[in-house]
Amino acid sequence: MMILRQVLWAAALWVAGCATIAQAATSAYWRFEDGADGSLVPAGANTIPDISGNNSPMQTFDPSFTSPSYSSLVSPLPLRSGLLNTRSFDFGPGGDDAGLNDDIFTSADKSISSKLFNAVTVEVAFRMDTVGGFQAIVGKDGKPLGDAPGEDNSPVPPFKILVRGDTFPPASPPGPPNQLFVEWIDGDGTLNADDHFLASHQTVVPNQWYHVAVTIDAANANLYVAGETGPYQLLDHATGDYAGPSGNVIVAEPLGWTVGRGQFNGGNTDWADAHIDEFRISDTVLTPGQFLFAAVPEPSSAILCLVGLMGLVGRRRK
Repeated sequence: MMILRQVLWAAALWVAGCATIAQAATSAYWRFEDGADGSLVPAGANTIPDISGNNSPMQTFDPSFTSPSYSSLVSPLPLRSGLLNTRSFDFGPGGDDAGLNDDIFTSADKSISSKLFNAVTVEVAFRMDTVGGFQAIVGKDGKPLGDAPGEDNSPVPPFKILVRGDTFPPASPPGPPNQLFVEWIDGDGTLNADDHFLASHQTVVPNQWYHVAVTIDAANANLYVAGETGPYQLLDHATGDYAGPSGNVIVAEPLGWTVGRGQFNGGNTDWADAHIDEFRISDTVLTPGQFLFAAVPEPSSAILCLVGLMGLVGRRRK
């Protein structure tokens, strides 16, 4: 009986530990699973849940013209967590009105908006409905450079993942058009040299799912992308001094995170015509084996915990 109680206690600790490991790094996670196919985001604040438990729900400005539509068109890749993925958001013309003006965002009072990251992983899945111009998938609002005396001036926001409608940056002249592009301002946030970027060096095409993971720590930045059949591939890497005085690798800017648009020179712009899904921000550098989507069948975290527990029980019996 004593051995049984010890095993059950160890099992409880093991399961709790597995749950803690699975959740500890997640700062915010928006799944977009809450509306019927074709429905719009309701009016008001806190209408798009953050399932991380850190209480940073999103909202739209006005459902009559800024709301994306819930859609049953989702990624063909399974989620590593084993959760079902049944909805995405369809940003762009249609649904609410015919304009290219849909977005969702966190308000400035949410914890994720002011959080400083000593390391970060930003993940999102998207499928472009049309490609052309500059279209931001996710971003963070603000204009950090030039907002204080002595700083360089730049229109770049703190962070943005977008598809660029030009050939910058050239791998060899001319560069491929419509690249996936990541731009951010590091933790110093005072000089133009604090503005950095990563690029896919591949043309993004419509009607194909892309699964993106951007990782940044004090010295390294990486852009990983998986297609519709995976796996995640490292498409760009940069090294530098990205940490600011507080250790944060993205400049402090207490404004919201956005989906479906970005900012430029402090104004909203770069609206996307795309299906966007499964947006997660983590406060550590995740590895490809921890990213949101599993490109090939892999054991879920729950199965790995169960295997570990079985091993623990086996050791207890010896």
